[in-house]
Amino acid sequence: MSRFDSKSSYNPLTASPKPWAEIEGFYASLTQTAFDQQSMVELVRHIRSAYAEGRFHALTSMHTLVVSVNNPIELNRENLRVDYHFDSREWAFGYFSKPFKPAEFFRRYHKPLGIEKFDSFVTMIGW
Repeated sequence: MSRFDSKSSYNPLTASPKPWAEIEGFYASLTQTAFDQQSMVELVRHIRSAYAEGRFHALTSMHTLVVSVNNPIELNRENLRVDYHFDSREWAFGYFSKPFKPAEFFRRYHKPLGIEKFDSFVTMIGW
């Protein structure tokens, strides 16, 4: 009798990344039609110019930017989730390192610190 239980084996939830140009366009369209996401547009442009586009993979979930070094992106492991809250002019950064665990860290930053804190995260995590 086998001890393997298919119900308890881990099957990662993955998603294909989107092209960075498409992500930038998405946030630019939100800024024009719904709510101010210009800070997110600037962060995406920074990522595209400061890092090779193939270095990071990303997708959007509503207004959340999910960034990973993995392709496909595993939605609950090794990814940084970034939100810009235009009403409070704050960034929310949450890093999920392991499946079935809460965020390893979650931080909020004032608007001017978004790009700086993204770069600090990349350095800290070794991406």
